[in-house]
Amino acid sequence: MWPEVIAPYQVHLVGLDLKDDEIKQKAEALYQRLSEKGVEILFDDRIQTSAGEKFADADLIGIPHRITISKRTGDKIEYKKRTETESKLISEEELMEAISKE
Repeated sequence: MWPEVIAPYQVHLVGLDLKDDEIKQKAEALYQRLSEKGVEILFDDRIQTSAGEKFADADLIGIPHRITISKRTGDKIEYKKRTETESKLISEEELMEAISKE
């Protein structure tokens, strides 16, 4: 895992179910809001790639924070800090707080 200060990106945004317009729009809007706040983001918007492949790639790259947007997350955001074993569903406000603490 990259230390936060030298990581090429702060956040890895993983979009699942991106064929669904609502999910795609939610992911793109979150990407835009984070970018406007100066957060460096890698957005995995590959449509033909499975969730497992996307998560494996996210782990391989080692970006400190992973965010997942999918049908399963509803109006929440799935957030996983690389140093933790479990992900959790949080609000966008909680996400901004978690990222700004680093």
